[in-house]
Amino acid sequence: MIDTGYLFSKDSSRIFINTCLGCTGQCAYCYLGKMGYDNKRTVSPVKKAEDLIQELEEKVKFSKETLITLGCFSECWDENNKQETIKLIKYFLKRGNQIQLSTKKQVSVQEIEQFKDLINYLGQLVILVSSATISGWKEFEKGTDSPEKRFKTFEVQKSLPIPTVLYMKPVLKSVTIRDVDLYKQVIKAYNLHDIVVGSIFGEKETDETVHFSNKRELFYNPISEETTIKQSLRQINGLRVFSRSTEAMHFYKEKYKEEER
Repeated sequence: MIDTGYLFSKDSSRIFINTCLGCTGQCAYCYLGKMGYDNKRTVSPVKKAEDLIQELEEKVKFSKETLITLGCFSECWDENNKQETIKLIKYFLKRGNQIQLSTKKQVSVQEIEQFKDLINYLGQLVILVSSATISGWKEFEKGTDSPEKRFKTFEVQKSLPIPTVLYMKPVLKSVTIRDVDLYKQVIKAYNLHDIVVGSIFGEKETDETVHFSNKRELFYNPISEETTIKQSLRQINGLRVFSRSTEAMHFYKEKYKEEER
């Protein structure tokens, strides 16, 4: 168990890593304020990748089976901490770990090409492009890259062995559902194969607490519209619809294992 903000791990199955704390996204639904962080600015120095790696190696017993999740208290692709995130990705790819990167920033093909020769299988590195609304972006996600800009990240999977997943999370009541047809256009335009339709984190106690805290302060608070959205998206031929990012990661990990047998 480790819990420093920069690092969180309940056990060796998954490690959450932040290269800074706080976020400039200013999302209206942000949970950071409820956990003592700021969603208008970064509130800590950027942590060097080398220091994070050293701390992990000293305090956590992890193997190449450990899932690495970049970000939960930060935007890992901000200009001020992007280079440290890149160092972490290279380190864990070389170790053989599976890595998920969730972002509301554009990740360019040129930036990601540097990982190409380090990837052992399709899905070892997965980029999740987060979006809770398209038409309401300026109201609900005003400090982030515009949907049009961040969706350009989907160009990555056209030339590199890196799945890019539409991360429709959180589903906002009476907001996200309005844009289902717009999301379908994005899915078809970029020929996406995977989408995660996820619940908002709230303080209403449910059976499932967030996975990056042991304090039972935030929980998954699903709404009925999530089911409606998933049913609509499943009508798209060949699209895999998940409820959790870990389900998408597991899909690629198991596919690789089957190919290895």
